[in-house]
Amino acid sequence: MKKIILSVLITMIGMTVLFITVTGYFIGNYMVQFGLERGSETDPKAPPRAFALLMPPENRRFNKPDEVSEIWQEKSADGLLLTATHFFPDWHSDRWVIVVHGYGCTQQNSWYIASTYLAQGYHVLTPDLRASGDSEGRFLTMGYRESEDVVHWAKEIVKHYADARIILHGVSMGAAAVMMASADDDLPANVVACIEDCGFTDAYQLLALQMEKSFGLPAFPSMNLIDYRCEKLAGFSLKQAAPLEAVKHAKIPMLFIHGEKDTLVPPYMADLLFNAAQAPRKDIFIVPKAIHGVASQTAHEAYYRRVFDFVEPYVKE
Repeated sequence: MKKIILSVLITMIGMTVLFITVTGYFIGNYMVQFGLERGSETDPKAPPRAFALLMPPENRRFNKPDEVSEIWQEKSADGLLLTATHFFPDWHSDRWVIVVHGYGCTQQNSWYIASTYLAQGYHVLTPDLRASGDSEGRFLTMGYRESEDVVHWAKEIVKHYADARIILHGVSMGAAAVMMASADDDLPANVVACIEDCGFTDAYQLLALQMEKSFGLPAFPSMNLIDYRCEKLAGFSLKQAAPLEAVKHAKIPMLFIHGEKDTLVPPYMADLLFNAAQAPRKDIFIVPKAIHGVASQTAHEAYYRRVFDFVEPYVKE
């Protein structure tokens, strides 16, 4: 009798493990494709479906700055063709900024920031991150490989403008990318400061938080299964998109900005990032009443006053 009961228990456990594994496989695939894979049946450049639900196509209209511009294209380290736009200021300047857009967006989402920098005499480079806009790629990597691309763009600027003093300015996933770029050993010395706006501590923790909040699913084992499929499909672990670890090794001054009412990336993440940062100089600005990604619109004058006051010592000509 004991052998029968033991056999039944072992069978039940085996079936449970098999069920969880198979279910996790399909759920993991779906979540990775839903959240990180771009393209649709009608538009190969469409953002991931998760973003498409948040911002429908009719809301993705942006005004391009009037300043003279040119298209730049370069190959990433892993062979993707990347595209960016270089905007020229109205007078000679060695000041530069790379403005890095967020999750599901394109460089067009950077143009409202680009306009303010241009008015201050900066050259502005607005890249389409990998798997976004006119750049190649199938999967977003939540700032992980995008950070390497940011470093690549900085090198490209220095190649043509040896005296450039470069600021990195990223929003949301773009903020994650510039934070990780700030610790990259290949970052050119011409990059002198970093502005991160509403960045997260790491993609794994952010997604775990949203899984519990939005879907009522526990982080374990759902995140383990999703991350496993992420490695297999997209070629990276969500744990590798970890700005919190990167800022501990930041090589340049950093300004942390976050909206007080941000519900997508909680403001406490800004505090964690700021406290962990070992940058040569750091500051933090929590924008009252601002939700995710709109701090510069909510408090335009205060936002850019803090930005330009922070970077001025490093871009003086």
